[in-house]
Amino acid sequence: MPKAKKINKGLIKLIARTRMLYLYELAHEIFPSDKKLANRYAYLARKYSQRAKIKIPHAWKKRTCHHCKKFLYPGINCRTRLHSQGKGSHVSMTCLECNQVTRYYIKSSK
Repeated sequence: MPKAKKINKGLIKLIARTRMLYLYELAHEIFPSDKKLANRYAYLARKYSQRAKIKIPHAWKKRTCHHCKKFLYPGINCRTRLHSQGKGSHVSMTCLECNQVTRYYIKSSK
């Protein structure tokens, strides 16, 4: 029986990262015309990151709803508000598909 070829994990992660970023960029470009396809691209990109055990970049992670996992496009299916309060400022993003509010807190520079 022949030996199984050893797969280079670094190469797999590199390929998965490039495909994931490409799919997120495609989702961003196509969202205004075809929402269903953009959501599918975001789903596939997320699966690539899970399969290869790599992190989704911070900028793209904020563009996915944490509840329904759909791609968020500000102004179309997402409402973004900036709240400044004495104890802590934050950005709240409301997904208009599932009405889930996600808050990203802003650190003060004191």
